[in-house]
Amino acid sequence: MTARPIATVAAVLGAMLVSPSVSVPRAQESLLFSAMQDEMKRSMTELRLKGEPAPYYIEYEIDETAQMRAVGRFGALVDELASHGRALRVQVRVGDYGFDSSRFLTQVRGAGVVPLADGGVTAPLDDNYDAIRRQIWLTTDAAYKRAVSVFARKKATFQNRAATDALPDFSQEPPVETMLPAAASAPRDRAWFERARQLSAVFLTSPDLSGGEAWLSETRGTSYYLNSEGFKTVAPIESAYLRVAADAQAADGMTVRDMFTVVESRLEDLPSMTELMTRAKSLAAAVTARRAAAIGDEFTGPVLLEGHAGAEFLRQTLVPLMLARRPADTDQGFGRGGGGQAQVTPFLTRIGLRVMADAFSVSDTPSLKQFDGRPVAGAYVVDDEAVRAKDVTLVENGRLVTLLTSRTPQRRLLQSNGHGRSGGAQAGVVQVKSSQAVPAAELKARYLALLKTQDLPFGYIVRAIASPGDVQGGGPGGPIMLEAVKVTSDGREETVRGLRFGNTPSTAFRDILDASEERVLHNYRIDGVTPGSIIAPSLIFEELEVQRTREIVQKPPVVPSPFRN
Repeated sequence: MTARPIATVAAVLGAMLVSPSVSVPRAQESLLFSAMQDEMKRSMTELRLKGEPAPYYIEYEIDETAQMRAVGRFGALVDELASHGRALRVQVRVGDYGFDSSRFLTQVRGAGVVPLADGGVTAPLDDNYDAIRRQIWLTTDAAYKRAVSVFARKKATFQNRAATDALPDFSQEPPVETMLPAAASAPRDRAWFERARQLSAVFLTSPDLSGGEAWLSETRGTSYYLNSEGFKTVAPIESAYLRVAADAQAADGMTVRDMFTVVESRLEDLPSMTELMTRAKSLAAAVTARRAAAIGDEFTGPVLLEGHAGAEFLRQTLVPLMLARRPADTDQGFGRGGGGQAQVTPFLTRIGLRVMADAFSVSDTPSLKQFDGRPVAGAYVVDDEAVRAKDVTLVENGRLVTLLTSRTPQRRLLQSNGHGRSGGAQAGVVQVKSSQAVPAAELKARYLALLKTQDLPFGYIVRAIASPGDVQGGGPGGPIMLEAVKVTSDGREETVRGLRFGNTPSTAFRDILDASEERVLHNYRIDGVTPGSIIAPSLIFEELEVQRTREIVQKPPVVPSPFRN
């Protein structure tokens, strides 16, 4: 549970002190909740400026985490961290559930449009009741004063607007207590740092590579949550991440890159070092070979997405359409019933209508902990708003049933289904299935037959796609292809480079032609920490746009790499 509340005190993430692990004894848990409960009770009864409304809602969260990070490049460590910190987040709302101080952006003179939200402050690491309560007191006071100021501006803004069919600002949910086991402590020995170094050293044997890096990190700890409605949560924070990446420069100056990422709940869940070293060597060989590959041709037509490429493509294009998100209100006339701001959730008006091919169903199942013998990193029990996670059917027989919701109401979706994570509605474990799936080998045969039927000179099979944030540059557009081949109807394949998808319209999912029986589990990170998962088949899309990447080409180094000597 890693909350990013809507209206909090903006500040700094936790100050970090070197520590091998986070230990969470019951005495500590009791102390933290005692400090939160005592200060919340006092604030709800006494916190009020003269002539101003009192809080109707207060929320406290203390996240205690241990973090480690190791970054190796070409066999040398360039960054290492082992830290322990506590972050306090406070949310105060004034008004009522129908209209309150949240979800409002205002024009601040000299600062542009500033979101009055987000962030946290450091909390004492010592289990000192007085010190912790003092920090909660000061943070609550600042949050309340800010909420009062925002609420006054928001009320003034809406007094000058015509009446609309307004939605509530916050949903009312039945309070629950969720007390989960704290995350297990883990020793931070030098082995993990050494593994990052060893993985990056693989690239020393490839003199044509200009970059070779292994990034290994883990965040582990416990979240303590309490609000004035009676919600109370203790939940583990667990996220482990590995990225191994390499790049090289082609003769024409274009950067050729490839990578693989592994996201798990714990470092112990990562594949064996033997398997990772094998994958790193294959990556180095693939990037080196791709330097000589031709730049792909732009294309619009059927595309086959295999394995993890299909899952990552859906993660970037379909999953965002399933999130019920609502634009913030502003003092410039946008939000809350329109006024010109683009709709954040394009599928909101399509509930009950066909949004995918008839054979497809989509669900989000945060209760699923294992798939095909592997841990599902995106599984969770309670969301960042302390609402229990629910398994949700999103699409059935191609028709949209509902969307994933948080406590920010949407039209026709007024209640949360336990998907308020990382500052808004987020997916947990998305599953995509087809009732007419075929074996993967047959799927490729069908694709080649489709190229022949349409008399196309070639098509594209995509086998790896970059995650957002993992690849910089490339210009505007859709997902970047890391591994793609141009294929003719007789099955001849040619590796190509320099391609990405164009923007994918929401209507494209109605024209998925086929899917494989085999499905892959693809774990990813939502916000740099919070894990998500998607389980999806390989797919044939009837029509996707393939574009060349647009990037500034750099001249190669004047002197060749010293590894060539």
